[in-house]
Amino acid sequence: MLPRPFGIILLAAAFLAAGIAGIAAFSMALAAWLSTPGTSPLAQILTLAWSCTFVVTAVLTWRRSRRAPPALLAATGLLLLLLWFIFPGGQLLLLPLFVVAMLIALLGYQYLRRASEFAA
Repeated sequence: MLPRPFGIILLAAAFLAAGIAGIAAFSMALAAWLSTPGTSPLAQILTLAWSCTFVVTAVLTWRRSRRAPPALLAATGLLLLLLWFIFPGGQLLLLPLFVVAMLIALLGYQYLRRASEFAA
């Protein structure tokens, strides 16, 4: 078995950390929703879906699956959708963030695709 490249280990750790942070944010939002009725349950569901997607992306990246690159794009898309709900009128903020996030996601997609093809 080939040793895992440092990039795969780093990406899997970053995705896992993002997923755990999302789960923590979901639990804090759930506690706020129970005490404050004005909190959006849709944002909580999107946060939970986003964090689960990042945890799945971390596992697929660690296993060098060929399904890791599309999972990365899905996780990035859910993150941008969640940010769109958090900042509803912030088009000036979200457009540069969208461009940077998509650039990073596409670079990560290419790296994961090459790493999964190399492992197979």
